[in-house]
Amino acid sequence: MNFSLESMNSLVSSLPGGDILWMAIMFIIVLSILVFFHELGHYLAARSVGVRVNTFSIGFGKELFGWNDKHGTRWKVSLVPLGGYVQMLGMDEVEEVTEKNKEESFSEKGVWQRIWVVFAGPLANFILAVVFLIGLMLSGEEVLKPHVGEVIADSAAEAAGIQEGDLFLTMAGEGIISWEGVVKSIAQSEGKPFEVTVERNSMPVTLMVSPKIEKRTNLMGEEVIIPFLGVSPSGDMTVVEHSFSEAVALGFTKTYDITNRILEGIGKIITGSISAKNVGGPVMIAEVAGQAGSQGWYPLIMFMVIISINLGLINLFPIPVLDGGHLLFYFIEAVRGKPLGEKAQEYGFRIGYGLIMMLMFLAISNDILRVVDKVRTDKDEVSLEAPIKE
Repeated sequence: MNFSLESMNSLVSSLPGGDILWMAIMFIIVLSILVFFHELGHYLAARSVGVRVNTFSIGFGKELFGWNDKHGTRWKVSLVPLGGYVQMLGMDEVEEVTEKNKEESFSEKGVWQRIWVVFAGPLANFILAVVFLIGLMLSGEEVLKPHVGEVIADSAAEAAGIQEGDLFLTMAGEGIISWEGVVKSIAQSEGKPFEVTVERNSMPVTLMVSPKIEKRTNLMGEEVIIPFLGVSPSGDMTVVEHSFSEAVALGFTKTYDITNRILEGIGKIITGSISAKNVGGPVMIAEVAGQAGSQGWYPLIMFMVIISINLGLINLFPIPVLDGGHLLFYFIEAVRGKPLGEKAQEYGFRIGYGLIMMLMFLAISNDILRVVDKVRTDKDEVSLEAPIKE
């Protein structure tokens, strides 16, 4: 399975502009799958409460191909693959609601039924993430091996006698099966000494380490004070097998952990503790999708898990025009016993559109700056190499 995906990458990349074409293909595949399941959530929830769905579209604009099902829904794939939508009777003014079709209208349903239909889209993204993760765990979890690639000079690791090539077996009495376990053990030490066992030349070696409390810059550009041992991984991967029950449990716990990390990152961007430059748009997503796809199915599906959770979370934000904005209005209606006035909803949607446009502008601006920086870096590298080549 890995071979076929990597072969496809090699074939596409060999064409003129192949790298960009590969990123575009991966971007369209990833986005289309995630959007399909998001809209499928809305569709199934709508059908469950008797709402008629007129259109189920992947993409926007001109229809490329499609078909009608027995319920009268037009399923179609459209020209612009940047999202999708489900058009329901009574959710807009495209089709008039009459006495004859009133029972199938979204607008005529009770407030809690409408809440269910709207909430089901983001919910589907979280369910998809859980299912994908369970599948990955059952196929064998790919993790970074707890194998030392480098020991930093004058670090706590060097002082303790840790060497390049050592394989961590236990830390503070706990078995270590991945580099993530190494990171967690160091963090939990709070700088206090603890015992580690490493495998060196096929023999176990027990050492006492005392991580130093240091100020470091993390991957998000944020300065943090943490226990620092001074080792980095070799980059070797290993596969951890899981039983079905373990895989199911990990599917839920990993989804929860990823959700928490995303929310934490969003919170830090909002408060300004990390730079808004970390916000990425379509170009960044396409680039990462291309990189993940070139590495095989496991990294690609893991990337889809992260984007699916992001899609579910963002759609739950209480911003009008997003699912969360509609939910906010419906919850207010449930409390008041009647909908918000048309003016209040209109102003809400205007504010929502403004916020979404600002976010899109930020993301696209960051994408452009990244491309410009990359081009500039590539030019600098060429200019440095030129005298050597001569």
